[in-house]
Amino acid sequence: MKKAIVFGPWVGEFSYELSWWNSECRKLKEEKYSDYYAVHLGFKGRRVAYKDFIDEYIPHPQSLESTLQYPATYGEHINGQDVIPPIFMEHLFNVVQDLKQRGFEQVVIHKPKDIPITRQRCLDDYPYGKWVHFDIDKNIENEIKEKINNHFSNDNDTVFLMARTRTRKTNKCYLDWNPDNWVLFTRRLIEDLNLNVISLDIKKQGSRGGSLGLENHPQLLDLKSNLMDFGIDGDDDSLEKQFAILKNTKCSIYGASGAAVVPFFVNTPTFTQQTKEEGFRLELGWERDLTDNLKNVSIFDKYHNSEIYNSSVDELFNEFVNFYNKLD
Repeated sequence: MKKAIVFGPWVGEFSYELSWWNSECRKLKEEKYSDYYAVHLGFKGRRVAYKDFIDEYIPHPQSLESTLQYPATYGEHINGQDVIPPIFMEHLFNVVQDLKQRGFEQVVIHKPKDIPITRQRCLDDYPYGKWVHFDIDKNIENEIKEKINNHFSNDNDTVFLMARTRTRKTNKCYLDWNPDNWVLFTRRLIEDLNLNVISLDIKKQGSRGGSLGLENHPQLLDLKSNLMDFGIDGDDDSLEKQFAILKNTKCSIYGASGAAVVPFFVNTPTFTQQTKEEGFRLELGWERDLTDNLKNVSIFDKYHNSEIYNSSVDELFNEFVNFYNKLD
């Protein structure tokens, strides 16, 4: 009998997906559904996180994804609750029907929240799940290497920057740093440390988080030759290319976000700005296992939520320099 399991649809926050949902699906597949054909429904570009255990990755149709405005934990925040919108459940139903038409006699569904992502689960050193380092396709990695080498006409070290920015219902997010500070910080990376900077460029949509692309920022045009944006819009392999960049740069710098966990999955050096309320979440047991006990990870979490917004550029830069100078 042909059997299939469908994981998803995942419509929630990226950090929750990478930290808890992805590992949950992997462990379930291994423990209960090892002989099932496995399908995942998720955002375009994130197949790399599932390809070690998923047979078929189905990206959300753009017509559905464009309706999402406020991801929260595993779902969309609607009327005070986190839910999977009905149109995504209809899409799930259509995928199940297609599998049955393809000859799968038994189709099991595992949705987000079937195992609740509770606060306690997010604080446990080893909640239910299996975490692994991701394998990066050699062709994709070679493509990224070539792109970096062709873009920069110098021999400077290159760092990857995620200059985090987000609004929540038009309000400033309590984890944001002043966008002007990211510009000043980037200038210091280039002028004081003689670095090239690849900035992750993610456009904000509603209350979804983003990252500032700085290559064409009007206050950095004099340093344009040391800047390169990496955008993810419409790319089938955007996350895998991010991992490839991490593997081929000196280190990364992440703004205050759960996405700061991304480098852990390829175990590359990373420095992150966090808040007192959030920084410890990057020191859990499974994260230590992925990073050789945080060997090349630096977490600067001096300031409280919201207080971080106008914190010092010089202070963050000096903290980064201390970290950078200790790298091999």
